[in-house]
Amino acid sequence: MKTNITIVSDEYLFWNLIIPLLSSKLQDIRIDICKSIQEIDDKLDAGSCKLVIVDGGMSRMSSIEVIQYLRLKKGVLSPVWFFPEIQTNAYIYKAYEMGATRILNKPFDPYQVIDEIMTLIGQQTYKSAV
Repeated sequence: MKTNITIVSDEYLFWNLIIPLLSSKLQDIRIDICKSIQEIDDKLDAGSCKLVIVDGGMSRMSSIEVIQYLRLKKGVLSPVWFFPEIQTNAYIYKAYEMGATRILNKPFDPYQVIDEIMTLIGQQTYKSAV
C-alpha cells in the first residue's frame, strides 16, 4: 500500500527540494502537489494521507487559511507540518490554533526533515498495525 503525502505549495523550489529526497528514501510513496484550493479538493483524500506539508511562502493563497481549510472543510486528521515565512510569536500561535501540528522554520535542512518524515511515517504505520 502506498504512503500518501500531500505538499501544498505554489513554489516550485519548495517541493523540488523535498520530493527527490523523499522518493529516494521511501518506496511505495505517492506525493501529491496542490497549488490551489481546487487542487486540494481534487487530490487530497483526507482518510488516506499520512502527512500534509504546507509551505508558508505561497503567493496565491494564505497558508494559514489553507491549514484551516484542511482541518475544518476537508476533515484532515493527519499531521500538518507548516514551514512559515513569518516567524513572529503571534503568527506561529495562529498557525497552531488553525491546526498545524508542527512548525519548521525556514531555512531548513532538507535531510533532517526527510529523516523526521520517515520516523513519523514509521510510527504511524506501526500504530495502525497494532
